[in-house]
Amino acid sequence: MAGLVLKLAAGERFVVNGALLENGDKPSTVRIADDDARVLRCRDALQPSEVDTPTKRVYYAIQLIITGDLKEEDVLSAILNECGRLEDVFETIDTSLMSVLRSMLERGNYYSALCHLRGIIAIEAELLKVAEHKSRQVQAKVA
Repeated sequence: MAGLVLKLAAGERFVVNGALLENGDKPSTVRIADDDARVLRCRDALQPSEVDTPTKRVYYAIQLIITGDLKEEDVLSAILNECGRLEDVFETIDTSLMSVLRSMLERGNYYSALCHLRGIIAIEAELLKVAEHKSRQVQAKVA
């Protein structure tokens, strides 16, 4: 059985190819058989105010492709370029993080790319915490 399987809570909303869908009153499972379908769970969507890091900007741009607010042909090359810049940051942690993401994007697997990016966003958050801690230590020594 190929395709994406979503386990949905009662009333959960999700987007498929730009159309907003809502699950009924009971939890259910939906199989999206079309490998080319663009899927986004609304609970996984970032709000514009949450887009405050480079990795979240990539996530948000992909999200907008899925919802149909951006056209793939207009932004995919810019997203891939940004992934290239981020590769320098994440290669010391895992050399495959960004190459796997780029591969997913090049194949049009946007849902998988978002799932993969959630892990990268968590890593980015940890890196930013470490950087902030080090910055505070330097400021404390200077003061």
